[in-house]
Amino acid sequence: MTSEEMLYIEGGQRLRGEAVVQGSKNAALPMIAASLLAEEGQTILHRVPPVKDVIVALEVLCRLGAKVEYDEAEGTAVIDATGVDNTALPEELTSRFRASVLFLGPLLARFRRAQLKEVGGCLIGQRPVDYHYRGFARLGAKVEAERGGMVMCAEQLQGAFMYCDLPSHTGVENLVMAASRARGESIIENAASDPEIVDFVEFFTKMGARVEGAGTRTVRIIGVDKLHGAEHTVMHDRLDAGMLMMAGSITRGDIALKGVCTEHLRVFEAKLHQMGVETIEKGEWMQIKGPEQFSPINVTTTFYPGFPTDLQPGIMALACVAKGDSYIRETVFEDRLGHIKNLRAFGAKASPEKDRLVIVHGPAQLKAAKVKALDIRAGAACVLAGLAAEGRTSVSQLYQLDRGHVRLEERLTGLGAKLERI
Repeated sequence: MTSEEMLYIEGGQRLRGEAVVQGSKNAALPMIAASLLAEEGQTILHRVPPVKDVIVALEVLCRLGAKVEYDEAEGTAVIDATGVDNTALPEELTSRFRASVLFLGPLLARFRRAQLKEVGGCLIGQRPVDYHYRGFARLGAKVEAERGGMVMCAEQLQGAFMYCDLPSHTGVENLVMAASRARGESIIENAASDPEIVDFVEFFTKMGARVEGAGTRTVRIIGVDKLHGAEHTVMHDRLDAGMLMMAGSITRGDIALKGVCTEHLRVFEAKLHQMGVETIEKGEWMQIKGPEQFSPINVTTTFYPGFPTDLQPGIMALACVAKGDSYIRETVFEDRLGHIKNLRAFGAKASPEKDRLVIVHGPAQLKAAKVKALDIRAGAACVLAGLAAEGRTSVSQLYQLDRGHVRLEERLTGLGAKLERI
């Protein structure tokens, strides 16, 4: 079992050198799902990160009858979905990652039926998937709950008006895929506008889909008769970029990163600047210099283009070493504050979370601790605190970190961190 692995971090090393940001997990997953819609030709995806969720998603394709070749070292996936003949998603795989819900839209669009028994993912609060199901129903699908899962079927899909109560990333991608083969025009209102959706739609358009308005709050889809394979290079992962930028910062280091798209991280970068971090763009590279003394920060997480909820645990680790009180409010997920307990284990001082507001009292002298990665981003916060802490930190439940970051210890070691995975 991979969960028996431990990551040991000798803190106190200033990071120096260069690292490369991985491909985006959250952009690659809907593309992998969309490949199911290609009734002719192959789908070729480049810069696909070999994180756990991606490996499981490719395995799901195989089980549905697709031919998949994946070169982890190159990050290239070649998918031939022309022979897919199965519409029941394998439960033992879908229970392991939340993005499994993304397979419903394409299966419904191509075969007019789909079945999903269980959805997995990070335990960070309510992440309702009813936007997906309500949208499918509006397109004309009959959706029935069955033992914790869903069975859907449709005679014909008809273009419709759909909406998200809150801008949902996977919700938009799923409804775009379902509507791609419906008759006529569909509209999704209050859509999420994340860069990963824009990248996904760029790829989906290459497959022959007709989609307008990706990256805005209103997305239009015109149904087409069929879709074909396409080739695309996945965008860099802005959350991996944010994690590495914070690693360079918290160690008061001086690093260069390739693959940081500042346009996708404007608010986050502005907050780092407020804390005293310097960032300098040099062509494809970005230089990050951490300050000797961090200033405190106010952060409120919200939907893109606001401050990303996924980078909140990490910036809280930075706030622990800042001089003064930082105010951090989580508005996206009600249970995304589990990492506070971990940060306190390092000696951080944080006031009780009322209305999901945390007041971090800095600066704390962080000391090594024994911690567990509760989810991908909480795990990242543990790594950041460990890099800055005095002594040898141990992090367990590494499969959580591996769900979001590829070869993280290898890349951090390349920057001069002292880490070992045992």
